[in-house]
Amino acid sequence: MILTILHPGEMGVSVGSAAINSGHRVLWVSEGRSEATRKRASDQKLEDIRTLSKIGESDMVFSICPPQSAIEVAKAVLETGFKGLYMDANAGSPEKKHLINKLLEGSDIDFVDGGIIGPPVSSEGSTRLYVSGERSNEVEAVFTNSFLSVRSLGDEIGKAASLKIAYGAWTKGSSALILSVRAMARNAGVEEDLLHEWGLSQPNAETMTLLSATLNAPKAWRFVSEMNEISKTFASNGVPNVFWDAAAEVYERLENFKNLPDDQVNIDSVLQKLIEPNEDI
Repeated sequence: MILTILHPGEMGVSVGSAAINSGHRVLWVSEGRSEATRKRASDQKLEDIRTLSKIGESDMVFSICPPQSAIEVAKAVLETGFKGLYMDANAGSPEKKHLINKLLEGSDIDFVDGGIIGPPVSSEGSTRLYVSGERSNEVEAVFTNSFLSVRSLGDEIGKAASLKIAYGAWTKGSSALILSVRAMARNAGVEEDLLHEWGLSQPNAETMTLLSATLNAPKAWRFVSEMNEISKTFASNGVPNVFWDAAAEVYERLENFKNLPDDQVNIDSVLQKLIEPNEDI
């Protein structure tokens, strides 16, 4: 098989590498991409076709990007005349997946809904790709000899998106919640008292705030749109959704942590940004 990955960030390049390990050719498009992306793709032996217009030889195109870019990427692929299977593996709502499918279905492009859970593929059992759609079994069959575990959820588009949304609502939503709690306690002058009580009754809470600050703050710029997608999905299912609107605001306040050196990303700088969002880090 010949696959194209759009665009190989840390997650995308690991999926591409998993496909290569299963015996397939994996292409990518360097036009408009950063030097860091070029290095990632080169290190993992992805083949650079330079421009999107050359994806016609691909059997499958995998879109793995922030959800706010998903429709733009799908439209760009549509304009190339590509005919084949298109998988959107972004953290978008089921409604967005149906919208992309409708966009593509009139042009002989078959759509598969994908949702990735876990970190970039690194070891057996680390990462799952859930897929749904009439050709989802074909995506599952691509990864026969890799650490990426792929599971089809059936023919219904939106199933993979719903599972990804439900999972991310808890993992990223709970991180936003606990950081907000600790920021409030600090600003109210009871942070040390809260930490003491956590030590007695919630022994994992302090560690969770530290991990949420150091691991999630640098990725907060990506999480804003994901929280918005989660909020829409909860609302469409008749479930209260304003919590994830608030989580989106938390991550908006942390967007400037993108690409900062590690020594500037810590619990103190993150809480300060939540308490006084207009101050420089």
